[in-house]
Amino acid sequence: MSTFCLEHFPDDSSIADTTDLLRRIPPWHFIRDDNLGVVRPSSAAFEDDADGDPMSVYLSTLLVANHRESASVLVGHTGYALASITAGLARQKNQTVCPAPLPEEASHSVVCGDKRSGGRNSAKKVFAHSARWVIPPSDGFVQR
Repeated sequence: MSTFCLEHFPDDSSIADTTDLLRRIPPWHFIRDDNLGVVRPSSAAFEDDADGDPMSVYLSTLLVANHRESASVLVGHTGYALASITAGLARQKNQTVCPAPLPEEASHSVVCGDKRSGGRNSAKKVFAHSARWVIPPSDGFVQR
């Protein structure tokens, strides 16, 4: 685990390994996986933010505690889908899971760590292949 993550985005052990971490997936990250016969998120959907911040997620447990539907994190993101990985999977890939609430979103958190190294076993590829759709892409999506 990186020193940067441990210092700036420490793992919160109160977040159970079974907790679903919800990730918004934009349409340009939907891919048809002919080997699996499914549409899944691309591995690029699980990289850190373009501005260098760790990957944003939403804690499903906080949404439930606040009587909110998962779909609420997609408001204002037309055409996006919502995928889930578990906090335990993130930790297995040497990532920290750290709450990072925003003024407009209490469930916002980050997953911090190297997501690119490891080739076929990189965190971003494992996340993409392990993710399950909470809200799948619309049937009419066009792969770019």
